[in-house]
Amino acid sequence: MIPAQHNLHPFTDSPSPRPFRPSRRGIASVLAMLYLVLFSILAVGFYAGTTTAVQVVGNERRVALAQVAAESGMDFIRYHLAQITIPHGVHQADLFPTIYAALQNSLENTGNITSISRVNNVIHIPAHSHDYVNADSIGSRFRITIEDLGQKIRIKAVGRHNDYHVLRAVQMDYDLAEKASAIFDFGVASKGKITTGGSSHIKGATDPKKGSVLSTCLTDPTPVIIGGHEVSGDISITNPSGNVSYAGASVGGDTDPILIAKDHIHKGVPEPEFPTIDTDAFKAYATNIYTGGKILTNCVIPANTNPKFTGGVTINGVLYVETPNKIDFGGNAVVNGVIVVQNEPTGSPSVNQINFTGTVNASPVSSLDPSIYGDLTKLTGSFLLAPNFAVSFTGNFGTIGGSIIASKISMTGNAEGTVQGSVINIDDTVMTVNGSAEITIASTGTTDYPAGVFFSSHYVPLPDTYLEVQP
Repeated sequence: MIPAQHNLHPFTDSPSPRPFRPSRRGIASVLAMLYLVLFSILAVGFYAGTTTAVQVVGNERRVALAQVAAESGMDFIRYHLAQITIPHGVHQADLFPTIYAALQNSLENTGNITSISRVNNVIHIPAHSHDYVNADSIGSRFRITIEDLGQKIRIKAVGRHNDYHVLRAVQMDYDLAEKASAIFDFGVASKGKITTGGSSHIKGATDPKKGSVLSTCLTDPTPVIIGGHEVSGDISITNPSGNVSYAGASVGGDTDPILIAKDHIHKGVPEPEFPTIDTDAFKAYATNIYTGGKILTNCVIPANTNPKFTGGVTINGVLYVETPNKIDFGGNAVVNGVIVVQNEPTGSPSVNQINFTGTVNASPVSSLDPSIYGDLTKLTGSFLLAPNFAVSFTGNFGTIGGSIIASKISMTGNAEGTVQGSVINIDDTVMTVNGSAEITIASTGTTDYPAGVFFSSHYVPLPDTYLEVQP
């Protein structure tokens, strides 16, 4: 018989007790629930963070679109202001009404702008504060206000996107700036027809191109007839279908008619602005009334005086001519200064005349003694400013230190000399260069306009005034 085996302790020979094992039922479920809660919290956190990020991005997008809309509004009004021409001489009190009338004409009833309004010294575009101009197809919109600051104006453009209450605004000041005109790029320019004949020459003083010719005449099918010997520069006309006659002449340095037509005749040229003459700056120095004599210093020729200087005359400073008047300079005329006529002259070139039949020796105002003539010496660039006058030269005139501007100009006979400026016929009348006349032109271009000569202005932005402001 096999004896029963007992689990005996090796030292005590007594049976060892069973170890205690606590119950572990349900712990896995608890851990699973903990992880589930943790992952749920993380998921909610990720969702909340993503949702917030999307909202932030959406808000930033709307802010950016509102900002772009405001910038679009500023670009929009900058373009339209650039199209507004302010004539020289408009009084400051009339500037803002002029702007408003021009913007009404260009903006009202055009697509998404029904009307604009003016309340005191502020123009609103569109008229009502709750209306906006659509800037694009995705809901960006803007509105504009223009505030009167005297000569300057202040533009404020407010932008928004759709109907969100997210607004952005930018502001910038604008000021008047005189427009540049290419008229002084030409040696001879006329609103009327230009004809040359005989052995006449029109030449550039330091560059053949300064002897260029321009006619803006649209009433004659042949605005320019070159019957003389030479035009050293090119010939331009604004009439795209007009004709230029130049048989037997040298034009632009060529005598070959084919090369002249190809390289030196320009049709359909944009018409540059012709100048407005304002002689008030000179009038201030004309303090003496003409009563006779042959030495005229800062002198006024009263209307209907009609003087004839047959034995020569010396003019010092300003000769200011009132209208109507007919002035004949015979013999030797010495002009140390400038000849101008009154603003808004009455009469026409048929009654208003300035005729130089003898020799003219001319010096610019800059040659005068400033201790005697003061700031008159700074009014440089002009020799003769005579709107509504016919001006003729039949004798030699040496070097003239400034431009000649009149309504009807003729240089005939043996007229010869150099003009330190341009010769400009400002009316639609025939300008003539004939006989043995030889005119040398030193045109000044657009960098230095003569005193008393003005062009229209337009509003330009002042970049250093740009600000982001409250809507």
